[in-house]
Amino acid sequence: MARRGRSAKNKGANYERKIAEKFKERYNVELKRTPQSGGFAKDVEKAEDFRGDIIPVEKDLDFKLHIECKNQKSWKLKEWLQQAEEDCPEGKIPVVVMHKHGTSKEYVVIELNNFFDIVDKDKIFRKVIN
Repeated sequence: MARRGRSAKNKGANYERKIAEKFKERYNVELKRTPQSGGFAKDVEKAEDFRGDIIPVEKDLDFKLHIECKNQKSWKLKEWLQQAEEDCPEGKIPVVVMHKHGTSKEYVVIELNNFFDIVDKDKIFRKVIN
């Protein structure tokens, strides 16, 4: 049992590092895993900066997202969203990043109004000229 728990913990930690690396590749911003995947921050005062699974390395960078990374065979989306929303500090946007088992695909789940807030109209609409 302990071995399985350790293996799952390592799998989660590796996935968090993978997602941090994808952010670095895309945005040239270095992110890192939070200590214990943010678990210690739930009961610690002044630990708002360490909530979520990955955070920016640069201390003066305001990262708008609160990311929970999930790499599990069975999706538990309702639970994951609840965790992201309950753990999310004020002023951040709760996001679940998850892996589809058996594929190389990653998905992002975000509340629709938050999506509207962070994705500009010109990124999803363009005028078709005939």
